[in-house]
Amino acid sequence: MSDSIKRSLVKTVSWHLLHFLMAGLIALLITHRIDFAAMIASAELIWESITFFIHERIWARIRKN
Repeated sequence: MSDSIKRSLVKTVSWHLLHFLMAGLIALLITHRIDFAAMIASAELIWESITFFIHERIWARIRKN
């Protein structure tokens, strides 16, 4: 049985909140600037969330053999 859209959204949000924190920390360690780190982490969060959700929905449509 495939995941529901609601479940895919919850998975997307939980994963990407964690990913946002990790990306922000790495960006901060590299740039040493909180403003750049926040900008990088935010851009990453937006684009990765969109692509992750689309990926999940494609996989949800694939029938299991």
